[in-house]
Amino acid sequence: MNQSIMKAGADGELEDRIREDQLADLRTGLLFSMPISTALTVLILIVQLMSGNAFAAAVWFLVVNAINTSRLVLALWRSKDVSEERNKDLQATSRQLRFYSILALLSGLAWSFVALLTDGFTAPHSSLHLVILAGISAGAVTYGNSYAAPSISFITPPLLITAGCLVAIGNLDGYVLAFAVLLFLGGMVRSSLLGQARFREASRLKHEAAQIATAMELRSRQDPLTGLLNRRGLEHAVDGLRNTNGPFVMMLVDLDGFKAVNDTYGHKIGDDLLARIARRIEEEVSPGATLARIGGDEFVVLFSSASTSLSATDLASQVIAKLASPYPGLASIRIGASIGIYLSDEPRLTEMLLRADMALYTAKRRGRNEFCLFNCELDGELQRRQCIERDLRSAIETASLSTWFQPVVRLNSGAVIGFEALLRWNHPLHGDISPPEIVTAARETGMLQLLTETVFLSCCALIDDLAKANRRQVRVAMNVSPRELEAGNIDDLILNGLEERGLPATMFEIEITEEAPVDPDRVDEKLGRLAHAGISIALDDFGTGFSTLASLKDGRISKVKIDQAFIRSLAKSREDQLLVKTVIDLGNKLGIEVMAEGVETEANRRILQTLGCRAAQGFLFSKAIPPQHALEMAIREHARLQ
Repeated sequence: MNQSIMKAGADGELEDRIREDQLADLRTGLLFSMPISTALTVLILIVQLMSGNAFAAAVWFLVVNAINTSRLVLALWRSKDVSEERNKDLQATSRQLRFYSILALLSGLAWSFVALLTDGFTAPHSSLHLVILAGISAGAVTYGNSYAAPSISFITPPLLITAGCLVAIGNLDGYVLAFAVLLFLGGMVRSSLLGQARFREASRLKHEAAQIATAMELRSRQDPLTGLLNRRGLEHAVDGLRNTNGPFVMMLVDLDGFKAVNDTYGHKIGDDLLARIARRIEEEVSPGATLARIGGDEFVVLFSSASTSLSATDLASQVIAKLASPYPGLASIRIGASIGIYLSDEPRLTEMLLRADMALYTAKRRGRNEFCLFNCELDGELQRRQCIERDLRSAIETASLSTWFQPVVRLNSGAVIGFEALLRWNHPLHGDISPPEIVTAARETGMLQLLTETVFLSCCALIDDLAKANRRQVRVAMNVSPRELEAGNIDDLILNGLEERGLPATMFEIEITEEAPVDPDRVDEKLGRLAHAGISIALDDFGTGFSTLASLKDGRISKVKIDQAFIRSLAKSREDQLLVKTVIDLGNKLGIEVMAEGVETEANRRILQTLGCRAAQGFLFSKAIPPQHALEMAIREHARLQ
């Protein structure tokens, strides 16, 4: 029933659009045809004046042009108000078309009086009048083919009367001409109807295409799962807020624990839950708020603070509480939400999302079901981040950002057996920038590959120097994220780079952080290529990831680095000692080298050695040093042990 009503409404709207096109075309046609009609009436008036029929011709001339003037006034005046009138009355267009038909009929009746001016087309100049009538009839059809009624109303009275007068003459010529006039009338009527049909079909196709395009545009702005706006729809909605009074509140809502739903119940249940979550958010916000889903489990709420008496923080608390309530059928699942809030005087989407995202990240660091309002402190962090991102390329190109190397030593002898490449950047405004911050900035600005290539070339240079100094037992390691390995061509970069420089693959090592990739099979394939070439694969930050034990069983990992979190309190914590001892024993069983990172005290060094750990790195031995110092250290330590 509802679909029938909707279809009827759509058909009615389409018909109204077609009639509007007909009305517009009639108006355009009148602007061309009326001057021609006026010129023809002047010609007939001149002929009648020359024939001594001045009074009747003048009256006829005034009547015809008065009607024509009315038609022009209607066309010019009604066209300006058509859209406004249509909003007031859906039948306004049809009424205007009827007005045109009535005025056209009156004009046709007026032109019928040409028969009186020519004494039933028996006067000397009748042939001229017949030609003019035929011409103006053809013109009426030509300029009004979008809507047949006015054309037919105009041409029918004068042509029928003309045919009647010609029959009344009573001779063969009159009969033939009358028959020709009737044929002409029939042809003109048919032409009008065909023209109207073609015009309406073209108009219908045009508007149906526009409706389809509009529907597609609306669908392109809508999230099909929840019915909320998507990112594109949100952009359009924000553009529509330009003339709205602020300040504006953006809430970025990110679900906590949603992944467990997909993992436990499957994506179908997860999708249904997202739709239910969207409805719960809608229930809490004010009716005028803009809601969007811009990510897998990320929602945006945008509204003017003038539209509600509820503060942004109170609303955030209500949304969090609403989303945390149990969901029927999912009793074992608890969904939480973290919310970042930003208040802006002007609706600028990119700026608002960026700041709300920073607030969201801060809220997530506090735990589940938290919200955070973007403030001056976060603004300072954002300015710092933007400054770092802006200056990163210049720092790489000018070598202000450099690669230093921290030594890895044998615990029993102090011999240098390797180096780990670490980024160093002393920013002119913000001072020392940490390696994770540099990597994050590179990822955000699309310069991660450039940064990786820069570090790799530095590693190659040190390997080359070590090989020339006959220190081929020393490995040089660089850190690689599994997601970076997955997305890029780092394996080709490493293998081709080493081969082109004639460097031994056994002197190179990559340290993989415990970060879950999207496509583990792709990462495994690339690690297999590297390991097969003789490159050492080390598992960094061992003990802090999610797949630590599983990653040891395939034989590609040749080294694990015990995270410094287990080393700092080693001398004081019996539990840490047991954990470290377990990892060392596991490594020995699997034939995997085990080393410790973050060794800063002599006590921790002795304990590690007692537990069976053979290698370590940390401030106790050396901080990261420039490449030339690293080479000198490797040579010096080798000479000391000879």
